[in-house]
Amino acid sequence: MKKRTKQSFLYRYRFIIGYTILTLAFFSLLSILPSIAPNGLTSGEMESVVKASEITPSFITDGKVINLPYLLIQKASISLLGLSLYSIKLPSIIFATLAALFIILLLNRWFKSDVAVIGSIFTTLSTAFLFLAGNGTPTITYIFWLALILWLGSKIVGNKNMHPLLVVSFVIAIALSLYTPHLFYVALCIAIAGVIHPHLRFSLKQVKTYQLIINIAIGVLLVAPLIIACVLHHEIIPELLFTQNANLMSMAENISTAFAPFFSFSMAYDSIYLAPLFGLATVALILIGALASVGKLFTSRNTVVSLLIIFSIIFSGLNPAIAISIVVPFAILSSAGIESIIEKWHSLFPENPYAHFIGTMPVVVIVAMILISGLSHFINGYRYTPRVANNFNNDITYIERNLESGSVLIVEEDNENYSFYKLLERYNSITVMSELPDRNDLTIAYLGRTTDSEDLELQRVITSPKSRNSDRLYIYQKVSKDKSGENTDGSSDGPNENAESGT
Repeated sequence: MKKRTKQSFLYRYRFIIGYTILTLAFFSLLSILPSIAPNGLTSGEMESVVKASEITPSFITDGKVINLPYLLIQKASISLLGLSLYSIKLPSIIFATLAALFIILLLNRWFKSDVAVIGSIFTTLSTAFLFLAGNGTPTITYIFWLALILWLGSKIVGNKNMHPLLVVSFVIAIALSLYTPHLFYVALCIAIAGVIHPHLRFSLKQVKTYQLIINIAIGVLLVAPLIIACVLHHEIIPELLFTQNANLMSMAENISTAFAPFFSFSMAYDSIYLAPLFGLATVALILIGALASVGKLFTSRNTVVSLLIIFSIIFSGLNPAIAISIVVPFAILSSAGIESIIEKWHSLFPENPYAHFIGTMPVVVIVAMILISGLSHFINGYRYTPRVANNFNNDITYIERNLESGSVLIVEEDNENYSFYKLLERYNSITVMSELPDRNDLTIAYLGRTTDSEDLELQRVITSPKSRNSDRLYIYQKVSKDKSGENTDGSSDGPNENAESGT
C-alpha cells in the first residue's frame, strides 16, 4: 500500500505541482498588483522616481549612488514605459520576483521539500511580501540582498567542490548590496565571521589564490564608484551608515514606531503598512518555530536567524524602513514552525503514509486560510482603512486619463511632490507650472485645489473615492473677454452650473 501511494502521480510530482501553483499565483498577483492594492503612490515612491530621474552619466561626481542598482532599473523602466503606476512599481516587482526565487531556494537548502513548499507559499504570498512587491521604493532590496546573500552563503559553506561562479556571485552580491543603506554592517559581520568561524575559514581555503585575486578585483571594481562618491560627498557616509540626522537617544522610540504597525491587532496607524502586517496565525507559527529552534540555537540556520532579527531591530532605530527586513528571518521561523508541526504528527505514525497525508492536509488548509485572510486584509485594508489609505494618492492616473498632450497642470510650488509632477513634462507631454500662463488656447488643470480666476471656465471636476480631499483635478478652459466684460461666446461670468464631475 505504501509503495502504491509513492507511485501515484500526485505523490511523485507533488513538489512540481506545488511550485507550479505558487508560480502561477505569484505572477498573477504581481501582474495586477499595481491596479488593486495599494492603488496609488506614496510620497516615498514619488521621491524615489525623482532620485532615479536625477541619475546621469556623472552620477559618481554628483554623489547619486545611494540605492543605485534599484534606481537605475527604475530610471530604465520609466524611460521605456513612460511615467505610470506600472513603470514606477516594475523594479520592485522584478526585485520581489528574484527575492521570492532566492527565498524558495534558501528554504529548500534548510528544510525538507514538503516544508519548503508550504513555507515558500506562506512567505511569498503574504501581505508583507506582496506590499513590498507593489511599493515602488528601494525597500524591497533589503529582502532581495539578504535572501540572495544567505542562499549563496549556504551553497558555499561546507561545499568542498564549490563552483567558482558561486564565489564570484557572492562577491558581486556583497559589493552591490553596499549601495543600500546599512547593509554595510551585514557585509562587516560576514567578513568577521569568515575570519573567526572555522567552517567559514575552511570554505575560504578552498578558493585558489588566483580566484581570490580575481574576486577581490571584481569587488573593488564594483564598490569603487561608491567609495569615490563618498570621498567627494562626505554627507553620503552618514546616510549609508546611520542617518543624515542620527540621534541615538531616540532609537527606542524609532524602533517602537517602526514595528508598531507590524503587530497591532487593535488599531490602525498612520503608516504605509497595514496593521497588523503579520496576522495572529502567522505570529503563532513564528513562535512555534522559535520554540522549536531553541534546542538548536547554535546551528548555522538559527544563528543566521538570530543575527538577522537583531539587525532588523537595532538598525530600525536608525532607519525605520529597515524593520521590514525582518520578513526574511520570519520566513525561516514560520517554516520551522510548519516543520515542527508536521514532524510531531509524523512521529506518531512513522510507517503510515495515509496518516502522513492526513496530518499534512490540515496544515495546508490552515496556510490556505491564512493566505486568503491575508489577501482580503491586504486588498480591502488599503482601500478602506483611512489612516493608511490617506498615505496613497492616484493623481498620476487621473492626470494621464484626463489631460491631453499640451495641457497645463498647475501645482503649488510648495507641494512636497512638485519635483515629481515636473517630470510629467518629460514623459506625458504636458506643462507643469505653479502659476497661470498667459496663453488662451490651453486646457488648464489645478491639482487638489480650485481657483477664482475670472479668465477660466470650469469644465470638469475629477474626484477620487479614496482621498480625504476627494476633489483631485479641476479642469478649466481659458476664455477670452471683450471690453464689455462678456465672454466671446456671448455668455456672461458666473458659476458653471453644468460642471461635470468624474471619478
